[in-house]
Amino acid sequence: MVSTLDNTQAAMVSAAARWIPIAQQPPTQGARCLVIDRAQGIAYVRAYRPGDGWTHWHPLPVFERGEK
Repeated sequence: MVSTLDNTQAAMVSAAARWIPIAQQPPTQGARCLVIDRAQGIAYVRAYRPGDGWTHWHPLPVFERGEK
């Protein structure tokens, strides 16, 4: 995955990774994932609960098998 600095030069971003709209595909209730309210623009690792105001989500990354 290639990542670059955003236009503010303050955050690393990936052109390949996209937030998933909760209205189109909600995550499993109670599962930990990245969640964000697009208007606030701050992401959190939380257990997803419907009605908490999140607009988008993304699965958490994992390590490659055998990676140390």
